Amino acid sequence: MRRAALKSILLLTSLCMAGWTQSAPKDIRGVDFKNFSYPWVPPTSWPDHLQWMSLRLEPHIQLVGGKWDERKADDDDETNAPFEGLTLEGVDYARLSSDQVDDAIVVLRHDSGGTQYHYWVYIYGGANGTAKLLGFFHSGDRAAYGLYRVFVKNRILTVQLFDPKFGEGDCCSSGSLTYGFRWNGKGFEAIGNPIPGPVETESRRAVSIFGLPIEQH
Repeated sequence: MRRAALKSILLLTSLCMAGWTQSAPKDIRGVDFKNFSYPWVPPTSWPDHLQWMSLRLEPHIQLVGGKWDERKADDDDETNAPFEGLTLEGVDYARLSSDQVDDAIVVLRHDSGGTQYHYWVYIYGGANGTAKLLGFFHSGDRAAYGLYRVFVKNRILTVQLFDPKFGEGDCCSSGSLTYGFRWNGKGFEAIGNPIPGPVETESRRAVSIFGLPIEQH
């Protein structure tokens, strides 16, 4: 009798543990951002500033293998035209919206088919194993407030843009402006005024958007 009761208790415990394991939150690092759908709209004018976008934006694009080819969407002859579209530049993980789980910072590069390019930054929350979009913005083009670096420090989203005041043509700048944004539970709010500073390279392509040399990232 006691042995049967003990077996019943062990069986019930095993079932409870199995149920707890299956419902445990998954890590956002398991999300395949190379094959993922992102809200996006083509620029209607030259991107020359940082702009946060509405979370209600409806148009989406689908990355496949880390790329979305805009030429196919426009029915252009992609064999002759330079690449035009979006490329996954990188993904980093940090705690922004919570001190319990990591969020994902995803950066896409938009190539215009010419010399212009700019970046889109998406922040996804990682609660319950689902990628929930918390906010996203685009930068300017290259020296005109183009994205230099983005990182998280003390749960502050730090965005460094190339300063056009120190621009050397459209491509490069020897200065940067550092912006801070804090998650307030509903969105990201700016902290203070941008802080000017130098850059380690005048062209962003020499380092990753997370501040690491390209070959190390």
